Amino acid sequence: MARKKTLTEFAKVINSDRYQYTESDIFLMEHMEEKIAIFDVFFRKTEDGGFAVIAGIQEVINLIEILNNTSTEEKRMYFSEIIEEQHLVDYLSNMKFTGDIYAMRDGEIAYPNEPVLTIKAPLIQAKILETPILNILNMQMAIATKASRVTRAAYPVPVSSFGSRRAHGFDSAVAGNKAAVIGGCVNHSNLVTEYKYGIPSIGTMAHSYVQTFGVGSEAERTAFETFIKHRQNREKNALILLIDTYNTLGMGIKNAIEAFKNCGIDDSYKGIYGIRIDSGDLAYLSKKCRAILDEAGFKKAKIVLTNSLNEELIRSLREQGVCADIYGVGDEIAVSKSNPCFGGVYKIVQIDNNPVIKLSEDVVKISNPGFKEVYRVYDNHGFAYADLITLMNGDSDRELLIQGKNLTIRDEKYDFKFSDLKEGEYTIKRLTNDYIINGEINTAEYERLFDIMGCQKYYLDSLKKVSPERKRLENPHKYKVDLSADLLELKYKLIKNIKAEIR
Repeated sequence: MARKKTLTEFAKVINSDRYQYTESDIFLMEHMEEKIAIFDVFFRKTEDGGFAVIAGIQEVINLIEILNNTSTEEKRMYFSEIIEEQHLVDYLSNMKFTGDIYAMRDGEIAYPNEPVLTIKAPLIQAKILETPILNILNMQMAIATKASRVTRAAYPVPVSSFGSRRAHGFDSAVAGNKAAVIGGCVNHSNLVTEYKYGIPSIGTMAHSYVQTFGVGSEAERTAFETFIKHRQNREKNALILLIDTYNTLGMGIKNAIEAFKNCGIDDSYKGIYGIRIDSGDLAYLSKKCRAILDEAGFKKAKIVLTNSLNEELIRSLREQGVCADIYGVGDEIAVSKSNPCFGGVYKIVQIDNNPVIKLSEDVVKISNPGFKEVYRVYDNHGFAYADLITLMNGDSDRELLIQGKNLTIRDEKYDFKFSDLKEGEYTIKRLTNDYIINGEINTAEYERLFDIMGCQKYYLDSLKKVSPERKRLENPHKYKVDLSADLLELKYKLIKNIKAEIR
């Protein structure tokens, strides 16, 4: 039996689908490899019809670092194993990324059909990056967006991401916890996420820990006291005791209180202490436990609730008057359980200065052509009012927007729906950031992405600028995403030209 091959970091770059290399071989044989292609990454819808949270841009830029820093010999080792065309192997082995990447930053709030990321590069360079870029962004944006929904439902009670064991593989567990933090989770449980991204992990105990000390009340109390004894002076672990191994009210809460007392833990304890409930009627049990803790003098004891929680269950628990200080959410965030396939796409929009468009009988799949960027418009109250997608160059609406002049923006589908932006009554922000130009990474912009808590803060600050109607979890008020007049004209000119050729 042949041994399994060891993969290096460069394997991430070539984690593509076969057709991308099949097409690249054709481009090479037709001498098209130097044509400059522009591709947009965008998504068409979200689970609730609202916004998504950007995550994964850091890893996309890292792909380019890996590609450009990998030796010709290592590249050849990989490509010669999977590609039979020697001329293509030669080309790819010597290839470095020389193009541009523009993107919204990690933590940005984005809406359907906006370019989340734009890549402008020689054709083959752009083509082979399609699958690895989508692989990164679809997973991380799904998790960050789900985390946003859960944390908004729980607010102001914090949420911890506890889903590593349910994630779809190692990389998903590590980067997924990072994405969950960007989307609003206060912390996570994964050690490698802490190692790689510098976000401290937390952990308490499992039912098996309690069972290790035997069965019954005395064993449970011994487990609790042993845990407290060895962890009370450690910074990394809060003293949270899991009390539902046998019976929450009849045994667990009583043993927890006795253990705290025997170990000298009370409301003067400087660290975090309390209980976790992982099964049963969480609303009922939490209220009972809160009353018992308070009566025993443990008013600062925290109550952590887990057990297959999601935004709907959390909202229901709150309606029932649940007593919770922290929610621990696992698989619902780790795999974005209710919407696991995010659906981001990678579409070509221009080739050698010629805008291109994809048509479809499914209107939502008609693409927006040309080299574009996105601006967010804020009203006088500081709320995000609309996003305007403009052409990167020579766009008259873009110039008026940048100058803060009077401007009318229109709904693409309904011409009677328009908004007049009046000079002095709005502000703007360019959402499109320049991360790589001519193959050179913008170090300042790139390094900002490594500050994960900074990305979370950016998201939370942006969330404050979304009106309550637009961030509700069900049927959010539709946010305006409009095309500039020049972009709209270009789009319908291309559609008209194609329609004229249909017989």
